[in-house]
Amino acid sequence: MGFATGFFGGFTLTTAVLYLSLQVHRANRLQQRNAIREQTEIINDLASPAGAYYRRFAPDHLNQRRKTKTDALLAPPSRPRPSKEDILKHQWNKEVETLARKAFAVRWQDVQEIAVEGFKTISRLVKKE
Repeated sequence: MGFATGFFGGFTLTTAVLYLSLQVHRANRLQQRNAIREQTEIINDLASPAGAYYRRFAPDHLNQRRKTKTDALLAPPSRPRPSKEDILKHQWNKEVETLARKAFAVRWQDVQEIAVEGFKTISRLVKKE
């Protein structure tokens, strides 16, 4: 195995592990954010003037709003939340799609010209030493 092969293989492995760990961390943070928002809303509903002790004295429009919120919280969601794996698959597919579009849009003549210029520059530097 040559130096370039080993280097790029290690770079690919490291970036893949880093990317996946960041995506898992992001999915966990989103799940925690949603849980904290739900808990905050429940606590705010309990602590509001129309909360646990004063519900029967509250105006009807507040009681009606509370009933709809409680029904929405207790009712099963209309569609299940996607799992972490589904979120990661979706993000991975989006990344692959954008990379494929970029690769499709590349003019390979430009890449060849840049590579030739780089090779000429490196060969000039090597010949000077």
